[in-house]
Amino acid sequence: MVACPGESSLSREASFAKKMCEIGYRVAVSPECDVAIVGSGPYALSVAAQLGARRVEHRIFGPPMKFWRDMPTGINLKSFAFATSIWVREAKHTFPEWCRTNGLEDFEPCTMASFAAYGMWMKDRFVPHIENVEVSKVAAAGDGRFELTLANEERLTARRVVFATGLSNLAVLPDVLSGLPKDLVTHTFYLSDYSIFRGKTVAVIGGGASAIEAGALVHEAGGRAEILVRDDQAIFHGKLSTKRSLYHSIRYPNSVLGPGMKNRLLQELPLGVHFLPEWYRVRLVRSYLGPASPWWIKDRVLGVVPIFAQTTVIRAEPTGSRARLVVRTPSGAERILEVDHVIAGTGYDANVDRVSYLDEGLLRRIRRLERAPVLSRNFQSSVPGAYFVGLLAAMSFGPLFRFVAGGKYAAPALARHLAGRRSAAAS
Repeated sequence: MVACPGESSLSREASFAKKMCEIGYRVAVSPECDVAIVGSGPYALSVAAQLGARRVEHRIFGPPMKFWRDMPTGINLKSFAFATSIWVREAKHTFPEWCRTNGLEDFEPCTMASFAAYGMWMKDRFVPHIENVEVSKVAAAGDGRFELTLANEERLTARRVVFATGLSNLAVLPDVLSGLPKDLVTHTFYLSDYSIFRGKTVAVIGGGASAIEAGALVHEAGGRAEILVRDDQAIFHGKLSTKRSLYHSIRYPNSVLGPGMKNRLLQELPLGVHFLPEWYRVRLVRSYLGPASPWWIKDRVLGVVPIFAQTTVIRAEPTGSRARLVVRTPSGAERILEVDHVIAGTGYDANVDRVSYLDEGLLRRIRRLERAPVLSRNFQSSVPGAYFVGLLAAMSFGPLFRFVAGGKYAAPALARHLAGRRSAAAS
């Protein structure tokens, strides 16, 4: 069992977390719960902390902060520190405040390792009752409840379920690479140790941050990488100065999405996007903040790792123990590239059908917008009691929810709703 927080003077929120930890054994063996949270990253921890502060009984499942703890060494957050926190009701628990307390950079770049450590610290303080086991299946129980099957074969029922599994299951491997065996192609989501590419030749597909970072990491591990970018160029963001003129601060206000009035509006009015016409919202989510890399990776790739823009893979096949790629160059000519491995930095698809633990019967009842679930203003899907936050909520709430920053609105809003529904059911 996870150790309980030991502070002599705890806030109301942390005190409830401590109590949940102390009664953890009874909760763990209970076959029923009010709210089940599937996920263990920033969104899931934020929702659990907010529910705890409102005394809403819940269980939360998954290895805490696993995605972040598995990040390769040498990678930093792509967002500002102030945009990347576990969102709790108690003040002075943001990531920048934790960084300052620990003598670390509190703006950018902040390491993935430091954010993972912060997340684990927040877990210990506010969500010590998290259960380090994954959910293998969620199905409708037939009485308006949900049946969850855990990886350890335990089963339980829940009145409501919050799906907060982040990018898990959503990694996209382009069809053109589908003919390669798994030992020759890997999406960046599944890579945590780049030392396996020492002495290897690697083709990295993609023009976003994940692909550019992968190219740098392959090179730094002693491999030889080529980055193939479909667009006209690989884009790098500039470094944002913390000392700006009054004019630029007003004209281009900073936000969790970066500087600019539109970014600031998306931050300040998260629910406003929900009420936009669907066609406009879809276009906004698809096109806003396209592939780009942070400034701090630039010197590690430009002039170091070859980047081929306007280059498209048109065919891929195994040849012995290697992969053969046929690529179309900017001139329209084709060239053959043989490599030891292919890394796909090709992004993620907010497709609810990719969520492997969702039962087919439950999936059929979920109404879609594009491939994402259609959500109410309370993050509820067309299946009563089934809620989605994070990337799968972006089509309903806008690009802010592609990032951890969206949890600042989603977690308290969802907790208020769930607490209200509980009170209404009890009355």
